[in-house]
Amino acid sequence: MSERTGLLRRLNVRSRFAVVVLIGLTLHLTLLLVVFNLFSGRYLTGSLYRHVEQTHRQIGLSVELMVDDIQMLFLRFLVNADVYKTMGDEALSAAEKRDRFRTLAISLTDGNDWIGDVFVIAQDGETYRMLPDGTVVERPDDLLLHRIGSTGAPVVGSVKHGLSGEAYIPFGQQYRNFNTGQTIGEIVFYVKESAFYALYGDSLDGLGYSFIVGGGDRLISHPDKSRLGDDLPASDLYHPAPAAGYRKFRLDGDPYLLITYPLDDRLAALGIDWKFVSVVSAPHLLTAVSEGNRAAVLFAALTFLFLLALSFYLASRITNPVLRLRRKLAAYGKTGLRLVDERGRRGDEIGELENSYYQMVERINQLLLQNDEEKEKQRKAELVALQSQINPHFLYNTLDAIAWIARLKKQPEIERMISSLATFFRISLHKGDKFIPVEEEIKLVQSFVTVESMRIPDKFEIGYDVPEEMKRIPILKLLLQPLVENAIKHGIGEKRGKGLIRVTGRITAEEYVFEVDDDGVGFKGGQALPGPDENALFRSGYGLRNVEERIRLEYGAGSGLTVRSEPGAGTTVVVRLRRDSAAFRR
Repeated sequence: MSERTGLLRRLNVRSRFAVVVLIGLTLHLTLLLVVFNLFSGRYLTGSLYRHVEQTHRQIGLSVELMVDDIQMLFLRFLVNADVYKTMGDEALSAAEKRDRFRTLAISLTDGNDWIGDVFVIAQDGETYRMLPDGTVVERPDDLLLHRIGSTGAPVVGSVKHGLSGEAYIPFGQQYRNFNTGQTIGEIVFYVKESAFYALYGDSLDGLGYSFIVGGGDRLISHPDKSRLGDDLPASDLYHPAPAAGYRKFRLDGDPYLLITYPLDDRLAALGIDWKFVSVVSAPHLLTAVSEGNRAAVLFAALTFLFLLALSFYLASRITNPVLRLRRKLAAYGKTGLRLVDERGRRGDEIGELENSYYQMVERINQLLLQNDEEKEKQRKAELVALQSQINPHFLYNTLDAIAWIARLKKQPEIERMISSLATFFRISLHKGDKFIPVEEEIKLVQSFVTVESMRIPDKFEIGYDVPEEMKRIPILKLLLQPLVENAIKHGIGEKRGKGLIRVTGRITAEEYVFEVDDDGVGFKGGQALPGPDENALFRSGYGLRNVEERIRLEYGAGSGLTVRSEPGAGTTVVVRLRRDSAAFRR
């Protein structure tokens, strides 16, 4: 050790510094390279697997959304009285009924190019379809019709084929009169298999391919259309696992992964028990790992050469200024370390670096302040733009027309709901104004509550106790409604039995105070605002976080929300608006 120390002392300061820097950086680089080789493979492999699983989840969600669209299309047929009136019109011949049904079916499925055909098999045995009778598409088989007729739930049948080679997946259910509940027959939608394949066909481009397996492990959708409808027995290499996960297998000596992702359990109630399966080439999937290792070795070699040159350069650039800085620091120590007072008086590199640092800090502070101001302007502009995106006259006229139709059809509950909804939008839009009187805000809440009480009748009661002198005060629009909505959804909605919500207001010497409290389920901790990483706009209407931010933006930091809650005892949200804020001086 002493010999090594003596060897270093024979070198000048610059050479010693260069040697020490080179040794330290080389050791550090070597350690990083070793750690990378040990853990990069495992990390990258896990990341790639998670990427494929995430892709499965996204595609699974797309398939589930398409199934939801199919159910909505079923509903459109069920609520359309013209369809079953046409089928029951004794004044029409069978051919005229089929022609009129075809016209109605085309109209109801307009824009849904994934619908190949629509069949309605009436109880009298008459068959109605959307495509012309000359079009050759396999008719729903008797087994499928029997399954539909014997159960009230939706049913998915075996794959059907058309003359042109197009494959269809039948979705069927009982067809009942929406008003009387009388069974008319069975309705079957032929959904194009190509529509499902378009959702995932390119998801694993270059890595493998995917397919969908239905109940009984039968192929529902597959790149090879000739295999549609085939069964996959347990002995088959591509037989999916019973639960989510993956397994390895070899085909012609090459390793592959078979990844299984069952779709959402809620689709089972719709007669859909599907699994999304992917066949991935393991070498192609892990190509990034081997490439990463080669890149790491090349990077280490180039970096070593760079560090060798850098160490000598740094030594020559740093040692002399450091010696001068050392002398000045010693002098500063004797004068009370007045480093800030000395800045700008030194001409060496360290002095320039120090001065640049202080200048940079001052500039960064200015930029941060400027950025905060720009963000605040942007947020105000976004709030105004959000309110101006809806055409009020079109919306009001549409709702009034719906309410008038409901009145003509003698549907008082629908008329009441539409009228309340129209009042809600009229007040919430309010010609683009951001501020409305408290009285108007309460009417907005009442309109919202009317709609909610009709949606979930006898679930809650609501009371208002706001002094008359407060009702003329202009406040930020949509301030109380999101709080009442939050109380209904997350407080009363999860409670057994009927709940009570109270909206109160009071005036203090410094604040206008509003409270929205409920006797719902409550929660622990008394903190209802979501975290900064959550999107509160999609949790409960505008959401508590959005209300909090809008209050602070318009009324200042002294205003805002506070939340009190106890499990089983309910929740109280308090809104405090400072009377001396700029918003009340407009």
